[in-house]
Amino acid sequence: MTAPQPLKTVLCPGTADEPRKVEASILPFEDGRLYLAYTAGERADYLEGRMPEGSIRILGRWSSDSGDSWSDPFLVREHQGLPNAMEPSFLRLPSGRILQAYMKRDTFQPQADPFGQMYPMVTYSDDECANWSEPQSIPGDEKIYYTTNDRLIALESGRIILPVLVAPGSSQVGVWMSDDAGKTWRLGNELIKAGPGIRYGYPIAVELADGRVAMFLMNSTGCIHTCHSQDGADSWGPVTQSGPAPCPATFMVQRLPGSSDLVLIWNHHTQRTNLTTAISQDHGSSWSHYRLLESQEDKPFPPTYSFPSLAFLNGMAHMTWYRHPSDEKTSPRFDLVYCRQPISWFYGA
Repeated sequence: MTAPQPLKTVLCPGTADEPRKVEASILPFEDGRLYLAYTAGERADYLEGRMPEGSIRILGRWSSDSGDSWSDPFLVREHQGLPNAMEPSFLRLPSGRILQAYMKRDTFQPQADPFGQMYPMVTYSDDECANWSEPQSIPGDEKIYYTTNDRLIALESGRIILPVLVAPGSSQVGVWMSDDAGKTWRLGNELIKAGPGIRYGYPIAVELADGRVAMFLMNSTGCIHTCHSQDGADSWGPVTQSGPAPCPATFMVQRLPGSSDLVLIWNHHTQRTNLTTAISQDHGSSWSHYRLLESQEDKPFPPTYSFPSLAFLNGMAHMTWYRHPSDEKTSPRFDLVYCRQPISWFYGA
């Protein structure tokens, strides 16, 4: 069988009916199939401070050939009345069961914290994504936590963790965790708290090769912050400013398969452009092997890129991110880009 070749394409273009094709997650299968889910919906009216209600849903596409071709889109998660469904994550358990986490949004209230009506949901499939269980709210009746796409991970111990931002305020990060394969969930014993005047963005966690859990924190200071847990994300050490700058948007960090090295995908720019990758060979303390996925284009309105996802299969990295064309004042379109590269590409080979 011929090895897959590098590929980059606009897989899900924004349309007049659904201009936003954004946050995604890819679930790989050992037989070469890929299951893609992504947020699809209307445009938020940023100028008037309004968000769409009851119009955002999660769509999916299958690839049977490691990303060379894809099925037509199909519905994965419909909005339920006014609420919106968005920002999927996948995790395959040792039993074969597949967990899907996503965000549910009740409604937008112009004078309220827009994230106060969002909370994470979880559902599962025992038949390879053909059918899904009735969704359950991870935090129960509490609606003060939110996360984004491709954030659900499992530790070597079997513990499942989902990092979340605490709203309102965006000054604390917590971890929802399950020790029984996603049946029940509890909040970790300790929250990560921002310093005075600092706001956090979407967090992401990685289990390091030495057994620690590292939390990487998007924040308002201009560089990525990190902190570490020695007990499976229950408690946390001090926050350090050890990550690269700048940090203007959501980013992705994962450990490479069969390695202690980490790979980072982020905007190496003060704006959401210059989508870049880097490798850390010392558990995230320093970064090297910088490579460009998307370069900055001509001003005054360069396209922007954000919300990357990352999955690995048979020596290949499968990535997605959104691309927002140049003039966001006149163009509401957000296209979902799919990219495939051999893992060796991150090192410059």
